[in-house]
Amino acid sequence: MFKNLFRKDILFCVALGANANNANEWAKFAEQQMRGDRSQAEITMRIETPNWSRTLEIESDVEGKNLALSTIKSPAKEKGIRTLRIENNMWNYFPKLKRKVAVSSSMLLASWMGSDFTNDDILKASSMAEDYQHSFLPNQKKNGTEYRVIENKAKSTAKVMWPKIITYASKEDCLPREYHYFDKENKLKRVLTMDQVKTFDGHKLPTHWEMKPVDDNKKKTTIIYNKMKFKTSFKAGHFTHKNLTDF
Repeated sequence: MFKNLFRKDILFCVALGANANNANEWAKFAEQQMRGDRSQAEITMRIETPNWSRTLEIESDVEGKNLALSTIKSPAKEKGIRTLRIENNMWNYFPKLKRKVAVSSSMLLASWMGSDFTNDDILKASSMAEDYQHSFLPNQKKNGTEYRVIENKAKSTAKVMWPKIITYASKEDCLPREYHYFDKENKLKRVLTMDQVKTFDGHKLPTHWEMKPVDDNKKKTTIIYNKMKFKTSFKAGHFTHKNLTDF
């Protein structure tokens, strides 16, 4: 369905809004646009806290839903630190220490490199389309713009970090502009805002992301997607422990 729409360059969101009221289709479309089957990205991450700030340049490789590898390219202090995911298992490698450390499932919500993004976020371990049930809430206006609001509730069989996520999606392109993350007590814990939509290899995605914790408005982490390749491939052995430590 989606491939035919891409080839014909039809504005899928308009057709969907006119012919269906299916939140599942919105979730699938957004995920396919933003994740694809595989991708290679060059990312700038800016971490800001009341006491310090720093900027990281990162390369992020993703293959399907089970393989991911991120590499810090700069600054020099963190250069070469890598994080590997194979299915639900994760490892960090610290080249200066020549040490590989397993990331336990209890650490998936832990901060990645001191940022407001988690290990789960960076390695794309969760699938919004597959791990959540989706339903529309009433539309809402923010700053004069009306959004489709989607409630995403985790399936009972899904191993995800957030029981509920609320999506604010653009009515023009079906892509999310905000994610609101709720914990087990149904308390809002953090908000991710996204803008500056660009097209890479036929995929549209917001390229400027800003994550803010609700309980500390003096902190935030910004991610900028500088380059993104969806028409890419990886050598055999790319997502392996050998490549994690011997690159």
